[in-house]
Amino acid sequence: MRPARLAAIAIALALGLATLTDAAPACRDVPAPGAFTCKQQQSWGKCKETWMIQGGWCAATCGRCGGAIAPPSSPSPYPTPTPVPPQLTGNVREYGKVLGLSYLFYYAQRSGKLSSAPYNPISWRKDSHLIDRVPGGFYDAGDHLKLNFPLGTSLSFLAWGALEFGAAHASLGQTAANLATVRWGADYLMACHISDNQYIAQIGDPGPDHSYWGRPEEQTGPRPAYVWDATKPASDAAGSAASALASASLLLRASDPEYAAACLDHARRLFKFASKYEGKYSASLPGPTYVYPSYNFEDDLAYAAAWLYRATGEAAYLTAARGYLKRWQPNPYVSWDSVGMPAHLLLLSMGAPPADGINHQQQFDTFLAAWQKGGSGIRFSPRGLAVPPLGNWGNNRHSANAAFLMTVHAKYTKDAATRATCLAWADKQLAYMLGLKGSDRSYVVGYGKNPPVQCHHRGASCPNRPAPCNYNDAFAVPTPNPQVLYGALVGGPGPDDKYVDKRSDYQANEVATDYNAGFTGALAGLVQLLPAAATSG
Repeated sequence: MRPARLAAIAIALALGLATLTDAAPACRDVPAPGAFTCKQQQSWGKCKETWMIQGGWCAATCGRCGGAIAPPSSPSPYPTPTPVPPQLTGNVREYGKVLGLSYLFYYAQRSGKLSSAPYNPISWRKDSHLIDRVPGGFYDAGDHLKLNFPLGTSLSFLAWGALEFGAAHASLGQTAANLATVRWGADYLMACHISDNQYIAQIGDPGPDHSYWGRPEEQTGPRPAYVWDATKPASDAAGSAASALASASLLLRASDPEYAAACLDHARRLFKFASKYEGKYSASLPGPTYVYPSYNFEDDLAYAAAWLYRATGEAAYLTAARGYLKRWQPNPYVSWDSVGMPAHLLLLSMGAPPADGINHQQQFDTFLAAWQKGGSGIRFSPRGLAVPPLGNWGNNRHSANAAFLMTVHAKYTKDAATRATCLAWADKQLAYMLGLKGSDRSYVVGYGKNPPVQCHHRGASCPNRPAPCNYNDAFAVPTPNPQVLYGALVGGPGPDDKYVDKRSDYQANEVATDYNAGFTGALAGLVQLLPAAATSG
């Protein structure tokens, strides 16, 4: 174990809070303090002989000089330093710091052969569930289920955030982390598409899985893979995968055109399967899908068609998207189970005019009014968090998703007042979640003042090996998690701002891949757009 001083320094550097002042021997080819001096690779490329990849950047490995610490030769338990440009100040600077931490959360959620990955910054995570019918992918939340319906939306939001706010990702050194995260998920979704009309949308039975509390690396027992086909339709789950893969194809087209083409091919075929055999995946197999039941599927097909239209430019997909939006019952909520408004925004951002009885601008205006002024049951907590009437489960996630859409809209709208209002609203919501204004605490693990220390997460609750990890040793103890799940956004407070940091309260303290997805895009959007808005204003 490293000395406490080095641990504190590493964490401080990751958050951009400190630099070393200790004297150090001179060495060659070491960058200036905190700087990364070679071009960011498209993926995991080669660096100088004395350098290594760290967070997608080349970094010196010959020791520390002038305040720069060399990255370790083995995976580190501490966050990868996020090089926040000095011109970023105030809230925007904090958003830049947290963007890098958010991607660390996705590294911690990985399943499969982590030892073969080019980079694994989470020292307490190892290979897991290698004998799943389809290894890989991500664990959905604090459990070990692999659930493709919410994962598809999460991946599409992550890809979308990088497509729109690539400059922010690049300036913060997070392009490679984004590409690696999206690609890890795309690999898995394509592997789950086992034939044109067969798709594995879930691995793991919720009952047995939730009864296990321990490390994913040590979990045994059957993990069924559930297959949907022509007799068991899954328009929503397959449509969600199609949107993820279509957006991934756009994101990866420049760096790996062959891989991007494979993503697009699977997206086309998944959409064809989803639209030909209509039905909700949770209606086809209600037993194992009760943790993420689907309300409808028309929005998922519209969202998938919108992404395919953006990826291909083929008018048939635009027509399909509008047709499904006409069938969808509009609502302003944004989540894994409600992507109609994201579909409208995608088409609006591409300049799709009113047609076929669909006006994307009018529909999105209802979204803006509901979230900014209160409507459709959305209200504001006393301290300012926007809370929809969705059972108070993961309130932070819903507001973060809305903030993400507003940052995307702010990029494209030609109305200066609308742009300013959208950015101010998103800024206020994320400042609340980070404890910068409104809230008196951070809701991001490992960041800020009074952050959560008991998030509901099996792996994070486990002590260092070889100590045992089970319900009595990890879940039931009233102490902080031994492992810090950096960057995870917890569910958050109720509509009265009340929150208790308690592991057993999964409604407030669970983490999930979809909780961080829109949140990550909103962080990048504010980093890219707020400084420009301040300058122009």
